[in-house]
Formats: sequence, structure tokens, C-alpha cells
Amino acid sequence: MILHRLLLEDFRGVRREEVRFPDTGVTVVEGPNESGKTSLVDGLHMLLEHKASSTKAGVRAAAPVGRDVPVVVEAEFTIDGTRMRYRKEFVRGKKTVLEFPGSTRPALTADDAHDEVRRLLDTEVDWPLWSALRVDQDSPAAQVAGAGDSDSLRRALDAAAGGADPTGDDSLLERVRQERERYLTAARGEPTGELARARDRLAAAREERDRARAGVDEHEGAVAAFATAESAHRVRADALVTAQAELDRLEKAHEAAAGLRADLREKEATAERASTAEETARRLLGERRDLTKDAEDAAGRAERLAGASADVDARLADATTGARSAREALRAAEDAADRARIRVERARRRRERERARDELASLTDTLAALEKVEADLEKVEADRESVRITQEAVDAIRDAADAARSAEARLTAGAPVLEIGGRGEARIEGEAIDAAAGWRTSVVDPTTVSVGEVDLTVSPSGNSTAARDDARRARERAEALLADAGVATPAEADERLRRYRELGVEADALRGRRADLLGRSTAAELAARRDTLIAELAVKDEPGDDEADADPGDPADAVREAEAAVAAARAAEGEAAAILNGCSAEQAVHAARLADAREAADALAARVATARRENTDDDLAGALETAEDARAAADREHVEARRLLDEALADAPPGLLENARASVASLREEERRAADEVSTIKGVVSHLGDQGLLERSELAEREYDSAERDDAALWRRARAADLLHRTLTERRAEAMRGYQEPFHRAVVDLGRLVYGREFDVELAEDLTITSRRLGEETVPYASLSGGAREQLALIVRVACARIVGSDGVPVFLDDTLGFTDPTRRFAMGAVLAAAGESTQVVVLTCDRARFAGIGGARSHVMGTVLDEEG
Repeated sequence: MILHRLLLEDFRGVRREEVRFPDTGVTVVEGPNESGKTSLVDGLHMLLEHKASSTKAGVRAAAPVGRDVPVVVEAEFTIDGTRMRYRKEFVRGKKTVLEFPGSTRPALTADDAHDEVRRLLDTEVDWPLWSALRVDQDSPAAQVAGAGDSDSLRRALDAAAGGADPTGDDSLLERVRQERERYLTAARGEPTGELARARDRLAAAREERDRARAGVDEHEGAVAAFATAESAHRVRADALVTAQAELDRLEKAHEAAAGLRADLREKEATAERASTAEETARRLLGERRDLTKDAEDAAGRAERLAGASADVDARLADATTGARSAREALRAAEDAADRARIRVERARRRRERERARDELASLTDTLAALEKVEADLEKVEADRESVRITQEAVDAIRDAADAARSAEARLTAGAPVLEIGGRGEARIEGEAIDAAAGWRTSVVDPTTVSVGEVDLTVSPSGNSTAARDDARRARERAEALLADAGVATPAEADERLRRYRELGVEADALRGRRADLLGRSTAAELAARRDTLIAELAVKDEPGDDEADADPGDPADAVREAEAAVAAARAAEGEAAAILNGCSAEQAVHAARLADAREAADALAARVATARRENTDDDLAGALETAEDARAAADREHVEARRLLDEALADAPPGLLENARASVASLREEERRAADEVSTIKGVVSHLGDQGLLERSELAEREYDSAERDDAALWRRARAADLLHRTLTERRAEAMRGYQEPFHRAVVDLGRLVYGREFDVELAEDLTITSRRLGEETVPYASLSGGAREQLALIVRVACARIVGSDGVPVFLDDTLGFTDPTRRFAMGAVLAAAGESTQVVVLTCDRARFAGIGGARSHVMGTVLDEEG
């Protein structure tokens, strides 16, 4: 296939681009990014692959944005000696035309043209080679397998190897492959077609046979299950009878034990009452003995206290006389001291009145100053309360104002601009304006312009509604915050906050002044102190306060001497009083103890007499002995009742009875379930016996034998075809190994243009490069740098193109050599030039300097308009 010309119109971003290609040689299509270079290759591919009527996403994506025009792709090419012009209009129009310039052959249109081109491409063009030699933009230049699916390359290699392929052309191998694929899949060798149907028939027959056998087995199993279930039911019925008899015995024993248990409880209560009576008798006898002993001890103690009390009375009389004399001496000393203190107190009162007058004057001045400070502070706080505002409120107002301005700015920025000029009068929303003066505004709401009798309404775009709503909400929030704060503007809010803070500082200063005046007192305390001083000063002096002291001595010295005499007298009086108090206390203690002892002795004697009148000591001792005998008899009866109950419970324990009841209930349920199971299985046996399972099983066996014979016959034919196909394929592989030498020679000849004479490669069976050698150094292909792998991939493509020659297809390289250094780029230009000697090479690039080393290359700059001669 030879490509002569390619035309794109309205393909993606390409308005019109036409490129002409020589029959052989290198054509370099250059242009900046997004100029449409890759679109040339994509357009050619879309022309050859898709119908004009295609609605695939890739076809729709080729339509230019914003223009409702056809997508045109036209190409001129020669296939098998016939030149043709092929044109399609996609998306809009959807036309297809195939013309044959220089020929009398009539043109074809629509699907006829598409089908004819597809027939030629399928039969005359090596499409696998086309795809293998093409390198797309942004795709790594992978290796090409020389032993791949390209028929033209294999024929060329076969000719170069001297006709080494004994299988000849592909017709025999293809027929064998088709015969094999009647029975086996190509990829995995699994049954298909007639063999698959035979396998399916055999599987279905096997499944039916297995189902029939399962039915017979099920019937036989149901009969066996019925016998087993019937036996199990008899076992459970017998066990239920035995368990019921044991339960009856245990329940009778339980009823007998219940009577013994009641008798035991009665004996236990009798023993407990006898024990309580014994304890009561023993307690009463003990209490009588304790009471008698306590009465005897109390009488002896009263006699001892009466003797000690007489001695204490004598010492008390002596102490009373001494205390009387000491009190008289103390009284005389205290009178002298009182007269001295009166003289001192008069002098003190004179000094206190002078100090009170001075304090009253100071308090009067302080309270006057404090009253002025309170009045000033009240005024400042009232002024401050009238302008109260918080920092948070001011910040919120500022933020809301900023948000409103931003929303207005966004609304205005996205709104259309309406300008009016010229001469005459226009009306904007009913308001007249002079056009000569010029008028301009941003339209954020629908605006009506009236010129004469014409009304023109300008509305913002649909997406401005959200911006307008945002601006409105922002304004409303800002206005609400200003209203809440009682201000009109954010600046007024700032000024109000400043004034609020200044008044706060002034109020703090006045509070400090008030604190200084008050000190640690309150205003009420200072006023109360002033009133107290006024009241104190208003009281008249006592007689003698203002008179001079008649005694020329120091009143304080007289007080100290008098107080010393009082202290001595008081000490003597205290000592005498202490002695008297000690004697009095001792006499009172003895008298009280004696009275208490006599009272206690009399009370205990009375209690003993009363108790003995009720019960004598001998009566209490006899009652204890009787209670002990009764308790011993009750204990014996209790032990006997316990023994009888234990004997009864040993034969029928409560746990055994409960277990017997549970066992009978369980066995009764098991017997019921077993009876249900016998009935169910009997029904299944009857149902299965009516289905003709034996006849169905015999028919299924015969069908399975027939299907198995047919499947075996088809498998024999499939294995024969598979063996023949593998044999021919192996011979073809042997021939492919013979292709290595000419392919290796072609790759090495081109590679030495780049790497020098010491270049060599090692090839795998599929003719891909496994390693590169330069002199003595051999490096695996996978370990080479990205640039080296890129170069070898292009060398292999050029080698394939040269081997095929004029029977091949164009080689398309889209922005390659991106990983190659400048020196080797120049050498790679010689490799591409060598490919152009026998085939077409099309290089798409945004950097012409990258391919400057291609000798004789023809250039096409994207956007260049060609004349008819090109």
C-alpha cells in the first residue's frame, strides 16, 4: 500500500490540513503541540476502520467544538496497482465516496465503497505489519516480533532464507487449522462446534443416567430407611413403657417422703421450742443469783462511805472560816484600786474626745470626695452602657461587610455590561437618560431599555442567579448585624467600640480613686463611723472629767500599786477559796456517793424481795431441770424423724424423680417423631414406587452408551487434526528459525550506522532482541537505558520495512527519539533514511531538529496550504 495524499477538514482542532507523500522516502510533518499532527494518523485510521454513519464515541469526539459541520477525511492511495481516492464525511452528512482516478471503473458510494476498501485491506494489505511498524505518541516504542502475524514480512524472510519454509503458503496450514477448529478452540484446545455438542450430549446423557440411577438408589434407600425408622420407633416405644413404670414408682415414693418431711418439720419446731425454754430457765436462774450478789455488795459499800463522810465535814468547817477573812481583805484592796482607775479613766476620756473630733473632720472630707467620685462613676457607666458593643460584634459586622462586598464583586464581575451611547433619549427601567452623555452599568438583574417604542430587556446569564442570591443574603446579613448593634455603618461600629473602650478606661480610673478613698472599709462603714463619732461627741462629759486631779501623784502609779495589792489579796482569797472549794467538793462527792450507795442498796434489796415473792430460788432451779429434760426428749424425736426421711429419700432421691420426668417427656417426644418419620418415609416409598424408575434408568443407560460412542469418534477426528496442525506448526517454527540470519543481518547493518562496527544483537525465536553487544560488553535488552531500547525498537521496524520493501505499508512514527541523545539522533536519521529507500516513512514531530539527520527527507509544516501540484 502506497499513501499519496491525506486531507483533513474540521477534524478536532484542525480546520483544514492536506499532506502529500512521495512513493518512497521520508516525510517529516512538523508543527507545535496541539497543531493536529497526531490527528492525521487518527483521521487515516478512522477513514479506513469506521463507516461514515458510525456513532461510536471516538468518531463523535472528532467533531470540532462549537461548530456543526461535517468531519471530512480524504486519502489517495494505491493498493495492488490500483490508485483510488477515498473520502468520508462523518457526524454531519455521513457520506462515503470511493473514486478510481485514471480508470474507467465507476465510483462507489456509501457502504459499497466502505466494503470494497475493507476487502482490499483484508486481502491485499498486511494490516498486522501496518500496526507493528506504527509508533504512537506517548507510547513506548516496544519491539516488533519479526516472526509475528505479518504475511508479507514472512514471505520476504522466506525468500531471503532461500525458501526454507517446507509448508509453503498458508493455505494448507489454514485448512488444517480450520479442520482442527471444527473440534477444538484455537487458544486452549478445548472442545468446540460438533465436538462440543457431542460433549454436551454426553454430559447430558451422563447427567440423566446419574439422575435415573439416583432415583433407583433413592427408592431403595427409602425402603431401607422405612425398615430402619420402623425399628427405631419400636425401640423408643419400649423405652417409653419402661421409663413410665419407673416414673410411677418414684412418684409414689415421693408422696411417702412428703409425709415424713412434714413430720420432720414438726419435730424440728418442737426441738427448737424446747431449746428456747431451756435457755430461758437458765437465764432466769442466773439473773436471780446475780441480783442477790449485787444487793449484798451495795449494802457493804454504803457502810464504808458513811465513815469517810464524817472526816470531810470537819475539814470543811475550818476552810470556811479562812475563806471569809480572805474575802474581806480582797474587798478593801479592790475599793482602793477602783478609786485609782477612775482617775485614769477621766484622763483617757479627755484624750479620746480630742482624737474623735480630728477623725470626724477627716471622715467628713473623705465622704464628700467619695460622693463626688460615685456621681462621676455613675455618669460614666451610664454613658458606656448607652454605647455598649463587643469586639465579636464588630468583627462579625466587618466579616459580613467584607462578604457582602465580595459577593457584589463576584456578581458584578460575572454580569454582562450594558453601555448606551449615541444621540437621543433612552429610558432605563422607566428613568430617562441622555445617550450622548454615555451610560454604562453591570447587569445583575433583568434591566429594560426603552428606545422609542422598542423595549429591550437585558438579563444576566442563568448561572448569575446563585451569585445574586449570595449577594442578597450577604447584604441582608450585614444589615441585620448593623441593626442589632444599633449602628449604620461598619465605621460607626468601630468608632462606637473605641468610645466604649475609652469610657471603660475612665470608669476603671474612677473605681481606683474610690478604692483609694475607701481603703479596706465600705462607704456605709465610713458613714456609720462618722455618725458614731457625732453621737459620741454629742454626749456631755461626766462630772469631774474636765476638773484637774486633786492628787498631785501619777494616777497610773497609784493604779499599779492598788492593782498589786488587789492581786496579792486575790491570790490569798483564791488559795482560801480553793481549799474551801476542795473541801466542799469532797464533802459533796462523799454525800452524793453515800446517798447513791444507800439508794442502790435499798433498791436491790427491794428487787430481791419482790423476785423471791414471785419465784423462790428453788422454784427457778427446778424449772431449769425440767426444761433440760424436755429439750433432750425433743432432740431424740427430731433425730429419729430425720433418719426415717433419709431412708425414704435414699430409695427415691428428688433428682432421680425429676430426671425420670424429663426422660419420659423426651422419650414421648422421640416416640412421636419416630412415628411421624415412619409415616413420612412410608409415603415416600409409595410415591417413588409409582414413577417407573427402573424403565427410566434403562433408557438413560442406552442413551449414554450411544452418546459415548459418538463422542469417542469425534475425539479421534479432533486428535488427528490437532496432531497434523501441531506437526505443520512445528515445521513452520523450524522455518522461522531459518529466518534469523537474514533478519539478524538487516538489524546489524542498520545498528552499525548508530553504534559502530562492533555492534551485534542476539535474537529470540520470535526474532525479538534479547541482548545487545558492543565489543566485549553484552547487556540484556531489559537492562538497557530507555534511549537505547527506543533506538533498537526503531531499528527493528526499519529492518522489517526494508526486508518487505515495496510490498509493505507506510511506517508512521509520532514524536519518537524523545529519549535519544543528540549525537545518536543524527545517526538514527541515517537509519530512517535507509528505510525511505524502499518504503514510505512518515515522521510526526514538534521538534524538527530531532530529525535533522534524515538525508533527503521531505518536510511538511502544519498549517501550510498546498496548491494543486503540492
